Amino acid sequence: MRRQALKLFLIPLLLFYAFPVSAAEKEEKAWQEEIAYYVVVDRFNNADPNNDGDDLNFEDPAAYHGGDIEGILTKIDYLHEMGFTTLILSSVFKETENSEVKQIDEHAGTVEDVKKLVDEAHKLNMKIMLDYGQKNEDMISTATSWMQETGIDGYYIKQADEVNQEVWQEFHQKLKEINKDYYLVGTVKEHDSDVISAYMESGFDSLLNIPFYEAATQAFTNVDQSLKPVTEVTEQSSPLLSTYVDSDETVRFTRHAIQNNQHPGVRLKMAFAYMYSIPGTPIVYYGSEIAVDGGEPPTNRPLMNFQSDEELIDYLEKLAIVRKTLPSLTKGDYELLYEKDGMIIFKRTYEEETVVVAINNSTESQKVKISYDKIAENKKLQGLLTGDTFEEENNEYEFIIDREIAEIYEIKEKTGLNIPFISVFIIVPTLFIIFLVLAKKRGKKK
Repeated sequence: MRRQALKLFLIPLLLFYAFPVSAAEKEEKAWQEEIAYYVVVDRFNNADPNNDGDDLNFEDPAAYHGGDIEGILTKIDYLHEMGFTTLILSSVFKETENSEVKQIDEHAGTVEDVKKLVDEAHKLNMKIMLDYGQKNEDMISTATSWMQETGIDGYYIKQADEVNQEVWQEFHQKLKEINKDYYLVGTVKEHDSDVISAYMESGFDSLLNIPFYEAATQAFTNVDQSLKPVTEVTEQSSPLLSTYVDSDETVRFTRHAIQNNQHPGVRLKMAFAYMYSIPGTPIVYYGSEIAVDGGEPPTNRPLMNFQSDEELIDYLEKLAIVRKTLPSLTKGDYELLYEKDGMIIFKRTYEEETVVVAINNSTESQKVKISYDKIAENKKLQGLLTGDTFEEENNEYEFIIDREIAEIYEIKEKTGLNIPFISVFIIVPTLFIIFLVLAKKRGKKK
């Protein structure tokens, strides 16, 4: 309880002091500015045992496990605190052939439950999207009716290339009439640039970046490996694509890390640090924030455990704060400055703002010098994840990064001690601890 109170106390101050006010100004969001979380409804949280039915079976990975929409509603603060702005719900529809109307599966809940979830999400400035599930001939009419009735903010379409592009064009136009800001995101079987372009032009805001998944999984589930393949994918990919390291159709990232004799939590930190700081929209698959393990589908979808270590959760929360506050991380270009043996340094620039990201995905501390003309002249780099701060010396910036550590640096003027920043990380926590001690003493006196 005290730890959570301290976190809530510090975060507003961190946002106010550590970043320029101009960076936090609101504007209309595009998909690139979202941070999405894909929820497998049946495996997330069971809040209503009355809809479990007789076919609940925890031993069968393909059977119902009891999760429902009400369960997501009861955990929406948990998701909001991690910084997620969009929740993508796995299909909650009955999957029947030739169905003219999409009906909700009774295991998931009711249409009213969906409405309640949408309402609560909107109060928190979050969006709700539905995985459309099984595609049918009446896609346009069923999709529009569901959006009109529930107020959902968009759809997630698996294997969108199974449907003709002309259908998606009409689909997009009809839904845009209901909600001009709705999102349409999906996957395609083949990651061909022409196919990607065609479906994006047909109305999709984004498609999953399969080459990124493959390269990032290879790079970050182990250590001391070249990051060149994943950065090449990043350089060649459209910033409109979505990045991920786990999905409903893949073996868990954690499983790959375990097979490499690596600690999954640390490996995921490195992967998430890269995902959250490169072009593209990060999509986190449910349970990855606690390093859930799993093999081939459906064994990659175990029941969620909310009693896990919060270290990775806190890390995601911090990454989200930084990503949301610095426009360069969502809109900026991507320039590689250094890459060797698991160490990478790159910068993102948007208008007058530049940030530098350093990730040491190796087993040894790394020391790298970058010429000032690649970064900025006579400035200091202020770390936003670990607090590491240093200045240009002898026309160079010397990065000293401990093993398996990532840092995102904001370029600042040389102004001596940053008193507001120090107050956030040292003075304010100290005062808060003193407050708790005094409160405890007063309690004893009473």
